[in-house]
Amino acid sequence: MIRFANIRDSEEITRLCFQLGYPSSEAEITARMERIVNSKDEAIFVFEIKDNKLAGWVHIFGKCLIELEYAEIGGLVVDSTVRRQRIGSQLMKQCERWAKENGYQEIRLRSGGQRKEAHEFYKSIGYDNINWQQVFSLKL
Repeated sequence: MIRFANIRDSEEITRLCFQLGYPSSEAEITARMERIVNSKDEAIFVFEIKDNKLAGWVHIFGKCLIELEYAEIGGLVVDSTVRRQRIGSQLMKQCERWAKENGYQEIRLRSGGQRKEAHEFYKSIGYDNINWQQVFSLKL
């Protein structure tokens, strides 16, 4: 079942973040989720399989730049034990509905160069690679 995430999901979302390669404490995830779930410009959807056990999650947010506006996938992960069961594509379809309902005409996402399987998945559900870029960061 796909539904909006809530703060009670933070333990499971933290577990899945480790699988995604972004380990964080549950307290850090909870604090981030509090900001996200209270925002009208973003959403987290979870795929619940039973008793608050999550098979995956996806985060989508609106992005308004001077030159264009779109929705962007902030992250998507499906538990490694249940991959290839169309959970990821169902979560992405939910994001497409959310984007349309919120007036966006495009969804974008970023995927690390090393994530070849993810790239094939996105292509298989209709996404095109439109840009190669490098990402720069400055720690503050």
